[in-house]
Amino acid sequence: MYNYMGCNQMMFGSRVRYGISYKSNQKNFTIYRRKYMHNLKVCVNATNFEGCKGIELVSQNTILVTNLDQVLIFDSETFLKCGNI
Repeated sequence: MYNYMGCNQMMFGSRVRYGISYKSNQKNFTIYRRKYMHNLKVCVNATNFEGCKGIELVSQNTILVTNLDQVLIFDSETFLKCGNI
C-alpha cells in the first residue's frame, strides 16, 4: 500500500474510528477520522490456499484455483464458490 501520509508509525483507537500518524523525531502528529463506516477486512473464504495456483478467466468472470486434487471455480465479483472439478 502506498504511504501517502509519509509516516512510519500509526496508532488506532479501540473503536478504530480515529488514527494518529507520526514520524520518529517529528514535533507534531496528524489525527485522521474515519470517513465511511465499512469493514474491508471481511473473510470470504477461510480455506488455506498456500501453494495453490490460480488463474482468472476474464471472459467468464471466474477464477480457477487448484487445491490438492481439485480445481475450484469462484466468481470474480463476489468471490463465492461456483463449482469444482
